[in-house]
Amino acid sequence: MNLKSSKRYVAVVAALCLLCVGMSGCASISSGGYEFKSGITPPTAVSDLMKNGTVILFITKNDCPACEQTRPLITALQSQYNGTNVTFVTFNTSDNSTSQLVARAYGVTATPTTVVLRKDGAAAIFVGVFDSNTVKSAIEDARK
Repeated sequence: MNLKSSKRYVAVVAALCLLCVGMSGCASISSGGYEFKSGITPPTAVSDLMKNGTVILFITKNDCPACEQTRPLITALQSQYNGTNVTFVTFNTSDNSTSQLVARAYGVTATPTTVVLRKDGAAAIFVGVFDSNTVKSAIEDARK
C-alpha cells in the first residue's frame, strides 16, 4: 500500500468511526462554542419550568458511557447554582414518552445532550461530554 492509498484508508476508517458514533445515539464530545437559537417551541413539561428562570435540560439514556461521564459535570454545575433561579432537569429517553417528546423538541439525535434555556425559550445545545466552563458561560448568558 502506498502513502496516498494509506491516507485514503485512514480517512475512510475515521469517517466510518464518526458515522458509527452518530448512529449509536451516544456522543462523546461537544463542540467548543455555543449560540442561543430561537424558534423552538418547548413542550409543556419544560415551558412550565421556564417561568422561574433559566432551565438546564440533561437528556440522557440508559447504557450510554458518555452520559455517565457527563453526569458528574451536571451535578457539579447544579451544586454551583443551588439556591438560584436556575433549574436542572434530567430526561432519560429510555424511560418514558415525556423524555422522548422533550428530546424530539430540541432535535436530540445523540446523548448526552445538555440544553441551556433562557426565559424567552432560546436554547444553547451541547451534544456529548461538554466543557464545564463553556456551559457555565451559557448559563450566565441565559440568566441576563
